Parts: sequence; structure tokens; C-alpha cells
Amino acid sequence: MKNLYLTSIFCICVSLSPVWAAESAAPTAADPCAEFRYKTRLNLTTSYGKLRYNLGYDRQALTRLGQQYGLIESGMFASGLSLIGIDWSVTLNTVTRVAADDSICILPMSLDVFVGYQDPTIYIDRALNRESCSYQLVLRHEHQHQQVAVAALEYFLPRVRAEINARLDAVGPSNVASLSQTDAATAQMNRKYIALIEPLVDKFKATLLHEQKKLDNRQNYEFESSICQNKTPIPK
Repeated sequence: MKNLYLTSIFCICVSLSPVWAAESAAPTAADPCAEFRYKTRLNLTTSYGKLRYNLGYDRQALTRLGQQYGLIESGMFASGLSLIGIDWSVTLNTVTRVAADDSICILPMSLDVFVGYQDPTIYIDRALNRESCSYQLVLRHEHQHQQVAVAALEYFLPRVRAEINARLDAVGPSNVASLSQTDAATAQMNRKYIALIEPLVDKFKATLLHEQKKLDNRQNYEFESSICQNKTPIPK
């Protein structure tokens, strides 16, 4: 399980064309496992997580929190912050078969992949009056960050599915000397799949950060600040 924590300044723009780390394991004529016919099945699942709100931090604490993630530029402060965790896991399910020459073959039958979010949280300065324009503006801004995250995941999942499906056959069956080696062989095959999928997750993270940063720049901050100063209705 890998957890990559991001915050309220993100982005989405890199193409999905990873360098696949696992070497092809297509069986050859001399491979005793070549007699078995099977097709590895992909089970891809996701979750958006349950959005939570935290009003327990003041502006100074939120600014420090944002600085920890490299989100707050020098001379700026945070009245709100959005944090979300990117969670992913890969689990390979195998079956054991005995070939005609008594070789023991471990076949990769299905691959369970999870890519999604955990603990999406909006932080707002506790000093802000909930009825004030400033509070509503900060809340709207942080909601936009969460909406971008949802849209990014919806956009990437079909592409991740296609990329993984195209590479499922890159990891072939494993020939072991004894049944006691089954777990070790399965773990090694699982690591190969992780090597295939990790570049996709890295590109998804980089793209998400890029898209989120479109909301977090001085020009947008100045525009949002002018809304309350000029008593302009907050856009929906």
C-alpha cells in the first residue's frame, strides 16, 4: 500500500505514457508452463473518500501546515487548505498448476488494483465568522480544489485501466521447483506489476498537482479578495 499526501495546490497535465519497468515474460516453446491457457483479469476499483471539514486551526497554523507541503509562497498566508491522500495498492491472485513434465507453474489469474483518495479534508481558519463573505469565499475556493480532484480521478481512471490492460501479459507464469516457493514467486510477480503501475500513479499525482495550482496563484487570489472588498456576489 502506498500513500502519497497532497494539499490544496495541485495540477493535471502530463500524458499517460509510462516507461514500463517489468520485462516481458511471454512463454517460449521450451517453457513448461506454455501448455496452460489463461488470461489475467484486471479488477480496478476506486474511492473518492468522505469529505471532512476541520475548523480547529488558526491562520498561522494553517500557513505552517501549507508550508510543510510546499504550498505556501514566501510572504503569503493560508486562510484555508485542502488536503487529500492518493491511495493505491496492487494485489496479484495466482493459481498453481502442474505441467506434463511435473513442473510447478504459478499462473497470474487476476490483478486487483485500487487507485483513489482517502481522507479528503477542508481546513478553514477558525477565526473566520461563518456568516462572513471571507468564510464563504474560502469555503468556495477549497470546494473547487476538491472538485478538481474528483474530476481528475474520473478522467484518469479509464486511461489507467486501458494502460494496465495493455500490459497485463508483460508478467507471465512463474516456474518453481517446489510448492514451498509459491508465495515467494507470487510476491515477485506482484512486484513486477507494481513496477508497471507506479509510473501511472506518479503521472496522475503530477497532473493533479498541476491542475490544482491553477487555482493557487496571486492573480486568482487578488481576484477572490476583490469579491469581498467590492461586495460582489460570490460566484456559484
